[in-house]
Formats: sequence, C-alpha cells, structure tokens
Amino acid sequence: MKFRVIEGGKAVETTPVTGPARISQEADRRIKASGYEQWRVRSLATGAPIPSSIQYLKMQIDFVAEKLRQLSTIPHDFADDKYWPTVSI
Repeated sequence: MKFRVIEGGKAVETTPVTGPARISQEADRRIKASGYEQWRVRSLATGAPIPSSIQYLKMQIDFVAEKLRQLSTIPHDFADDKYWPTVSI
C-alpha cells in the first residue's frame, strides 16, 4: 500500500486582505476570543441562556465593525483596542 500526500486542501490564503474585509476578520477574531461560539453551542445543546454580558459584547462588536466599514477612510489602526468594546461583568 502506498500513501501519497495530497496538498492544497489546507492552503493558507496568501493574498493580502484589505478594506472592509479586514474589519470583518478583526470582529470575528474578537468574537471568537470572547468565547461567544462556545456559549452559543452550549445554549443550542442544553437550552441554557448565553450570559447577557457575552451577548451584549457580541452585539457591540458587530455594531463597531459595521460603523468602521461605513467610514469613508478606514483608520490604519482600526484593530487597536480603543475602537473596540471590552466585556464588563
């Protein structure tokens, strides 16, 4: 039996992403870092509610991302924490 390595299925995109797509990536990164997806899956599986602080944080991140995308000139430092909300428990 011979095994062959097949490449191309897990290739990393090398083209630079610019503009609004970068803002969406940053928003997704922050939502993922907040643990929202784990809470969402838990909520779907068990029926337990997502903590309101996590829901509110996701809503704020989505709002900031939308407003940043609407700007005529996107700030070069849009990934800085000064633009994005933090969780408050």
